[in-house]
Amino acid sequence: MRSAWLAVVLGGATSLVAAQSSAEPTVWQRARDPSAHAEARLLRGLERLLDAEAQAEPEPEFASHFSRAAVAMLDLARLPAPNDPRLACAMARALVLAHVGRAAEAERLLEAAIPKLPVGTLLAGAWRDLGRARRERGDAAGARAAWTRELEIVIDPEERGLAFFERAAAEVRLGELAAAALDYQRASEAASSELLRLRGLYGVALSLERQGDLPAALVVLDRALAAKLPLSHYPSDDPLEVPGGFTPEFELEYVRGLAATASARRASESVERRRAYEHAVAHFDAYLAAAPASDAWLGHARALRERAAAELRKLPGTSHPPR
Repeated sequence: MRSAWLAVVLGGATSLVAAQSSAEPTVWQRARDPSAHAEARLLRGLERLLDAEAQAEPEPEFASHFSRAAVAMLDLARLPAPNDPRLACAMARALVLAHVGRAAEAERLLEAAIPKLPVGTLLAGAWRDLGRARRERGDAAGARAAWTRELEIVIDPEERGLAFFERAAAEVRLGELAAAALDYQRASEAASSELLRLRGLYGVALSLERQGDLPAALVVLDRALAAKLPLSHYPSDDPLEVPGGFTPEFELEYVRGLAATASARRASESVERRRAYEHAVAHFDAYLAAAPASDAWLGHARALRERAAAELRKLPGTSHPPR
């Protein structure tokens, strides 16, 4: 069924690129800009694929088919630098969503398009994608600046919450932990979805622990762990199991390790406590294995891992306790 849907969408998008439409540029527009006709066709095709990607977002692996098809479409078009800033934004979004190592190209497209855009949702989206492109390149300061500009424009509560969440993640990478805690809290309060509200709480806990206040972090985690997502809307009732969220990817292992530590403290039975501490050790081990040697939080992760392992060794029935 999925492959059939994908074929229909891709086929429709291809026909859109070849077909005429009432949205075609006028004769006068074509005279002023000979590439306007080709740009209009490419924009329609990209918009259709990106819309399909957004609808498939709950399943990231499936959604990636559409963003990568969009990248293939723009490569096949072989147009020079676009004159239409809307097309530049669509091209950049495809490059960002596809994760094909072309973030610098997306950044150049957006930086050229943004001064031409009126204030509104398209401009807010351009700043959002610019933040993501800069994040992919490892430019946390540039990403934070882009999301700050988005927050000056965006009105929708969920989009504001997401912008606060994204900016907080950049602030964590920059070591600005007090600012990160505040932005994660703002994300939790602004969001209209339960998923982002709870992710914001996990972010607050992460920021507090990295400031050296583990007890306060555990209190926040107690609040987060007490809530569950509605399975009618999400594939799991655990927000840390829903695709997306914390970046870089190994950061999620750190957050899961903290959550498991809090779960162990909440457990009333030794069997549950042991399982939770085992999970904490495993998640911190995964973080330590994946994080680069330059990561600022390796020492914190090692200390939390040893703390969980020490608690685990105290529990009865633990065979081969970790060292």
